[in-house]
Amino acid sequence: MDNSLKNLLQKSVNKAGIAKQVDAAVIIEECNRVLSDVLGSKIKDKARAMYVRNGTVSIAVTSSTVGQEIKLHEEEILAKLVKKAGQTKVEKIRFLV
Repeated sequence: MDNSLKNLLQKSVNKAGIAKQVDAAVIIEECNRVLSDVLGSKIKDKARAMYVRNGTVSIAVTSSTVGQEIKLHEEEILAKLVKKAGQTKVEKIRFLV
C-alpha cells in the first residue's frame, strides 16, 4: 500500500468531492506562470487567469491590446499549459476586458 503524501492528499481530495476545483486552481496558477514566462513579468499586472470552465481558461486583461498580445502567443501558451497541467484538458483562451 502506497501511503505517500501525494497519494494520501489525492485520496482526501477525491473523497471530499473537490477534485475539479483543485484541478482548476492548479491550472489557473500555472496559466499565470506561463503568461509571465511567455510574455515577461510586465504582463503580470495587466493579465490574470480567473477561472477554468469546459476546457477554456478565462483571462482578465486591462485592455484589448493586452488581449491581442496574448492571442498572438495563444498556441505557445496553450501548449505549455497543457504540458504543465497534465491530464486536464485546456483547449481555448477567453478574454475578459
